[in-house]
Amino acid sequence: LATPDSCPLPDPYWAFYWPGGQALTRFLLDNENIVRGSAVLDFGSGCGSASMACISGAAKRVLMNDIDQNALLAAKLNLRLNNMSGADVQYTDTNLLESQEVHSMILNLYGDVPSSSRLLLLGDMFYDSEFADSVFKWLKRVKNEFGVSILVGDPDRHPLNEEKILQGYSTGFSKNRLASYALPGYVTREHYGFTSGHVYQIEF
Repeated sequence: LATPDSCPLPDPYWAFYWPGGQALTRFLLDNENIVRGSAVLDFGSGCGSASMACISGAAKRVLMNDIDQNALLAAKLNLRLNNMSGADVQYTDTNLLESQEVHSMILNLYGDVPSSSRLLLLGDMFYDSEFADSVFKWLKRVKNEFGVSILVGDPDRHPLNEEKILQGYSTGFSKNRLASYALPGYVTREHYGFTSGHVYQIEF
């Protein structure tokens, strides 16, 4: 067992099963009615566990996005190891927060499904308040244009939990907690003492 800072590889975020991702994956597995027939954007997909839960729940298609190509490679290997290689899955390492191609990419993903079946997933992406501010701006644009349901997995890191920080974001939002899961002891030790993973729906 190791904490991320002790790994010999540079920035191996995809090599750890983060607590928010665990909670989000468990929630999707337990709520196949949300997933069935959906089009899914897994933003910051990491090892691909949330996407795999959507594939298992009969999502129509999944787009995994991570700026680290090693993460996408790990996700592809995880799908293969779990016999999910035949699913309708696409991969992109495009930085969606900055790309000029965001509209066409997301339109191709969501275009032929109703807004009620459009999911945007984020696990453990709110680790820094400045980055979180950029993410919320982007999420609001996507929400306004495509009517997606935004589901977030997080163990209540400070950018998503501390009231003073929440009030400082340039984009206002609300979060509705959908589920909470106790984390196993080894996960708590690996991830600096977080004891629970939570799933929130974000609204603007």
